[in-house]
Amino acid sequence: MTTLTCPDCDLPGDGDCSACHGRGKTRTSGSVALFGDEPTCSACEGSGHCPTCGGVGEIEIGGESG
Repeated sequence: MTTLTCPDCDLPGDGDCSACHGRGKTRTSGSVALFGDEPTCSACEGSGHCPTCGGVGEIEIGGESG
């Protein structure tokens, strides 16, 4: 298998979720920050890892022939 740098990471290849920048939580408004109750990121389900590569930073491409 061939691997490529994951283009969906926060920064290509870093393994962090681009929606929450690896925090696992999303900031929706200033009032949420005041009370400290930030919602879980729906893209990574709170893990902080890129959902495409699972936090590895690389994706496999191609397939086996034969």
